[in-house]
Parts: sequence; C-alpha cells; structure tokens
Amino acid sequence: MWIEDIPIPKKPISDAELWGVPEMKTREESVRIARSWLRTPYVLGGRVKGAGCDCATLLAEYLIEIGAATYEELEQLGFYSHDWFHHATIERYLLHLVRYAARVAEGVCRGTVNAAPGSLVLFRVAGSRVFNHGGIITAWPLMVHATSDGVREQSATDHWLTSHREMAIFDPWGIDK
Repeated sequence: MWIEDIPIPKKPISDAELWGVPEMKTREESVRIARSWLRTPYVLGGRVKGAGCDCATLLAEYLIEIGAATYEELEQLGFYSHDWFHHATIERYLLHLVRYAARVAEGVCRGTVNAAPGSLVLFRVAGSRVFNHGGIITAWPLMVHATSDGVREQSATDHWLTSHREMAIFDPWGIDK
C-alpha cells in the first residue's frame, strides 16, 4: 500500500471523532435536546425519551445526549425510590452528576439568577437535607424537569415544588474533561 492509496477525509476530523470522546453540543442545541423530552411520562427509573423517565434519569440522559458524559459513565446511576432522601445525609444524587458539571451558583430559588441555558439545577425539596430534585435550565427561570405529571417546561420560581427552595446550579460547559 502506498501513501497515495490512503483515503483523505473530506472534512477535518475532530479529536472527539478521532478518540471516541463525545463532542459537547452548543447551549442552543442542548436546550433543543432538553425540550425534546417534553411530554415524556414519569416512570421511576425509566430512561427512554417519549416512554418514561424520572428527574434523575432525565438529567443523566440529557448529559449523555449533549456529550458531557457517556452512557457507560452514567449507567450505574442507581435506583432512586420515591422516598430515598427522607433519611439520607449523603448527597448521592448530587455526587452522581457533579462529575460532569461545575457548580456555578447556589442559593434560594427566586428572582434573578445568573443561570445559563443548558445548565442543570438541583433542589432540596420536601424538607430534604440533600438535593433530591433536578431540572435543565432553558431560559431562567424556565426549566425542563420530570414530576408526577411527566416532563414539563415550567418556571422554577413559580412551581410549588421548587419555588423558594435551596438550589444549586451546575454548568456542563464549565468543567474540564
């Protein structure tokens, strides 16, 4: 085989394509991906767009789709029962997700927050000592999240579950991979 026989790609190959590392989508693309989960039914432990997910698996599948994580990295997310957080003191939910996004803000969910589209937001709800609910910011205060009504885009500052709750915002583009 001669060097002239080696096919030359028509477009440059990125490091992500060459090494099999997922390439991050843009924030605009990530918001479209988050919204593509809308109307997915709530199914505890489900991970299939249009068929079922919960708030933890929604965030995991979103991180995979935008290229922030691989399926192999998040397949061991674990199962979260409806009341897993009642006596929990370890930030289990948080620890599974923060490897893929940098914490950029924290506080109480109200008013104006500097939250970029595509970022994750975690909440402490129902009197929990640990973060136990999450969503994907589309345009603050709007977020896509999974509740018993399924996946919806709603205002975090107006929703009964998240309004005036302790929260933390994580940016998948703010972390070195």
